[in-house]
Amino acid sequence: MSSKGTNTTSIYKSRAIGKTKILLLFHPSLSALFSLSCSQQLTQELFQMDPPCSPPFFVGSVNGLICLFNRRRDTYIWNPTIKKSKKLLKSSWGTSRYNKYGFGYDESRNDYKALFIDHCGNSCNGKLSNLRVVVNIYSLRTDSWTTLHGKLQGIFLLNYSGKFINGKIYWAASTGIHDYNVRNIISFDVADETWGSLELPICGEEVFNIKLGIVESELSVLYTCKPGTTSDVWILKDRRVNVSCMNQFTTEYPQYAVLYGFDSPIFTFSIYLCLSDKGDILLLIPGKIMIFDGSTKKFKHTAIVKECNTAEIHGEIIVNPLTISCKSSA
Repeated sequence: MSSKGTNTTSIYKSRAIGKTKILLLFHPSLSALFSLSCSQQLTQELFQMDPPCSPPFFVGSVNGLICLFNRRRDTYIWNPTIKKSKKLLKSSWGTSRYNKYGFGYDESRNDYKALFIDHCGNSCNGKLSNLRVVVNIYSLRTDSWTTLHGKLQGIFLLNYSGKFINGKIYWAASTGIHDYNVRNIISFDVADETWGSLELPICGEEVFNIKLGIVESELSVLYTCKPGTTSDVWILKDRRVNVSCMNQFTTEYPQYAVLYGFDSPIFTFSIYLCLSDKGDILLLIPGKIMIFDGSTKKFKHTAIVKECNTAEIHGEIIVNPLTISCKSSA
């Protein structure tokens, strides 16, 4: 499907970091491009593109393909490099306001899958009862949906968009819909379509301050310590039965550059190492791009990115989502 019929234009911005690009996806209401004044390691490169839906909400990005949806729950898999997209068949996902989602790749079948989890229940005086979980899985190869019931009972996923790492999609999880303390990490194996659980490393007493994310290609957590001027980064190794972890490093930043607005575990992060010859560290969080010195791990620079849906490292490839499905596309 193309982006025909889209009357508004969303701004997709790319900033080159060596051979890697950061893509920033904005709501269409943004009228001006902000100017990023940064260190010499960043080369500014701007372009404007039309995502296939508006306003676009980010589900996930794998191998250069991006999964997006809009307020009508129209869902697309899009390759911005070749400007090709496929509209997914309609499904019943999105019936509640407690939706979580993810996007991953099944290497064994060369299949891309989009996952949407609804936490549904009866609402009375702002409280939910008879909570049930409905899981909807879309397969690009078969161009079809599968709906599962009875999964993840007693588990509430916290971060909206799951992180795809090494064949699995991960979410931080609690035990109740109004509990925002991270209790463990829930995984979904994209190939086997099975669920797993990982215990958290012991980082501190306030588990609310733990964020799930990626450091390079490793599952990680970021623990923001009190009084809020340092963050510990832990690398996690998923061993199926349990998790091994190590404290990779601690970043340090001045009080004015604290991770404001990043307190809730519903947000995730991405960290990229060796940004320059000095080994600088790039931290992507909602609304901010932060750079730390590679040797001291101290804060060097930040850019505030208002109205940004997501900031992700994006690798350009020429995979056309229209050609993967075994069924003919509309």
